[in-house]
Amino acid sequence: MDLRRHAVSRLAILGLGMITLLFLSASAVLIALPRTTDVPDVYGLRGGPAVFGMVLTIVGVAIALRQPRNGVGWIFLISGMFAALLGAAIEYASYALVERGGSLPGGEWAIWLTQFSVPLVEFPILTNLLLVFPNGQLPSARWRPVAWYATSAMVALIAIWTLLVTPVGYGDLSTPNPIALGVVISMDQRAQSLIAQILLGPPTILCAGAFVLRFWRSQGVERQQLKWVAYAAVITVAVLLGPPSSGIKPLEVAKELITLAVPLAAGIAILRYRLYDIDLIINRTLVYGATSAAIAATFFVGIVALQALLRPLMSGSELAIAASTLVSFALFQPIRRRVQGAVDRRFDRSRYDAARTLDAFADRLRDEVDLDALRTDLLDAVRQTIAPAYASLWLREGAMKQRPPRPDRLRTRGD
Repeated sequence: MDLRRHAVSRLAILGLGMITLLFLSASAVLIALPRTTDVPDVYGLRGGPAVFGMVLTIVGVAIALRQPRNGVGWIFLISGMFAALLGAAIEYASYALVERGGSLPGGEWAIWLTQFSVPLVEFPILTNLLLVFPNGQLPSARWRPVAWYATSAMVALIAIWTLLVTPVGYGDLSTPNPIALGVVISMDQRAQSLIAQILLGPPTILCAGAFVLRFWRSQGVERQQLKWVAYAAVITVAVLLGPPSSGIKPLEVAKELITLAVPLAAGIAILRYRLYDIDLIINRTLVYGATSAAIAATFFVGIVALQALLRPLMSGSELAIAASTLVSFALFQPIRRRVQGAVDRRFDRSRYDAARTLDAFADRLRDEVDLDALRTDLLDAVRQTIAPAYASLWLREGAMKQRPPRPDRLRTRGD
C-alpha cells in the first residue's frame, strides 16, 4: 500500500511538473516573438509570473519528493503551475489582442484565465501555507474551520471574478467577460481589488495568527524553520511597502525578485539546509540595518546643522558634507558595537550570556592553580556556552594537554 501511494505521489509530482514546464515553454516562446507594438503595461515585469512559477515548482518538487505527505510541497506545486499559466496567458493575450489586433482567437479567454489564476497563485501562499507550515498539518483540529473559510473565500472570489463581473483584465489588458452569466456586474479593476480585500483579508489575518501562535509555542528545529519563513515574510513586506521604484528598472527587478524570498526560505527550512544560519542572518540584519539608519541620520543631521553654523561665514555646503562624512565614518564602529550589544542582549541572549561566561572563566583561569578545579570550571563553561549533549576532558599525566574529544561523545543542540 505504501509503495502504491509513493508511486502515485511521484506520478502526480511528475504530472504537475510537466504541465508547468509546458506553460513555461509557451511563455518563453511568446516573449521571444518579434513585436512591432509596445508591450502593454501590466503589474510586474515581463516574465515575472513565469519565473515565480518556476521557482515555486522547483521548491515544491524538492519538498514533495523528500516529504510527500507534507502539504507545503503540494501548495508550492499547485501555485507554481498556476503562476506559469498566468504568465503564458498574459503573454498570449498581449500578443493576440495588441500585436495582432484581435485577429488571433482566444485572446479574451487568455485574459479570463488570468482572473482565474491570480487567486490560485497568491492566496494559497498567504493562507494555507501559513496555516500548515512547516509539517503540513494544522496546528490543531480547532483550526479546521479557518482552513475551510479560507478555501471558501478563494472559491467565492474566483466565481465573482470569472462569472459575474465585466470587464476582465490584468493591468492594461482588458476585455468583456466571455463567459459572464445572465446577471453581469460592470466593475473596474479597482472595485474588483476591493472585493478581493474584503473576501481574502480576514482569512489571511487568521492564518497569519495561526503562524504566530505556532511560532510562540515552538521549540528546537520547528522554531528555526518558522524563523526562516518569518524573516523572509518581514523582508518581503518591508520591500513591497517601501518607497516606489519610480520607474527605475533595477529597483523594479529587485522588488520582483524579493517575492521569491518566502518560497525559497520555506524550502530551506523544510529541507533543513543550513537551518541554524537564520539566527546569524537575523542578527546581522538587525545590527547593520540599525547601524546604517543611525549613520544615515547622523550624516543628514550633521549636514543640516553644519550648514546652519557655516552659512554666516561661507557658503559651506561642500565643507558640511565633508565634515559629516568624516564624523559618520568615525562613528561607524562605536555605533555598530553598541547596536551589536543591544541586539545580543535583546534578541540573542544566549550569545550575550556565553560571552559573559567566557569572560568570567578567563578571570578565574588567571588565578586558578588547582587542576581539578580548573577542569570543573572548564566543563561548566562549555556546558553553559555550547550546551553539548556530552562533554568529557582527558588530561595526560603531568601535562596540561587536552585530548581531542571523540565525535560520538560531543554533540551540540543543533545535531
